Amino acid sequence: MKKNILTGLCALTFILGLSSCGGGLFTERAPVELKQAWASDNTLKTPESALYDPQRNVIYVSNINKDTRTRKDGDGFISTLSTEGEVQQLYWVTGLNDPHGMALFNNVLYVADIDEVIAISTQSGAILGRYKADRARMLNDVAVDGDGNVYVTDTEENRIYVLRNGRISSWVDNTKISRPNGLFIEGNRMIVAFSGNGDVRLLDPDTKEFSKWVEGIKSADGIAAVGGGGYLVSSWAGEIFYIDEREKKWSLLNTADKNINSADISYAERPGLVLVPTFNDNRVVAYRLSTK
Repeated sequence: MKKNILTGLCALTFILGLSSCGGGLFTERAPVELKQAWASDNTLKTPESALYDPQRNVIYVSNINKDTRTRKDGDGFISTLSTEGEVQQLYWVTGLNDPHGMALFNNVLYVADIDEVIAISTQSGAILGRYKADRARMLNDVAVDGDGNVYVTDTEENRIYVLRNGRISSWVDNTKISRPNGLFIEGNRMIVAFSGNGDVRLLDPDTKEFSKWVEGIKSADGIAAVGGGGYLVSSWAGEIFYIDEREKKWSLLNTADKNINSADISYAERPGLVLVPTFNDNRVVAYRLSTK
């Protein structure tokens, strides 16, 4: 009898051990899933960011075109897409260099472009201003707070800038973690994705101190809130993760083996679409997020 009891306890311990392991037999399934809604044609040219404008019911796409990183070539542009994925104006705004992340505020589209933040009128497509960031080498993602302050990461210089009252200056001069990329602001909550080590961290805007949030997202890039306390974070290589309110993460999509990237993603609440610019694949692919 004693032997049987010990055997049973050992078996139970083994089962519990499997269920607690990330790669175990009883790994918890993701509570949500992505289902493709549409894909644009491949006339886009190295699309890096896609952003929905609810006022004009249009999707803006930044096109790097020839990826020269820190060298200016003037061949970058912004396209507009319909919410069904049709390219409306391929060359809506031209004359940019390597446009990356974008953010909207009061009918102005802010675009990160190597060492400048470009302000574009969403009503006319006219460039309203170019704000040069001193010492910047690769401005990447953009986010705007409720007061209209524009924040932008510099991936090469490990820096975060702020554009305030028409002037741009260094805000966090050294992030101390390599390659800050994705930037997201929701109320007083700031999230920064680091493509260097795969960390996604919270940033206190008052103290400018980072705290841990989620780790292990290789080449972490875009960040999007999807409601219910959940977030999506993309890996540039082609993977999208869901993070719940407990800070637990699941991989929802992986297209890396098809050379389909997932760069600066965003979530369009009204049409209910996750917008994924595919970079080397030259398309924007839209997904619907649904609960299982």
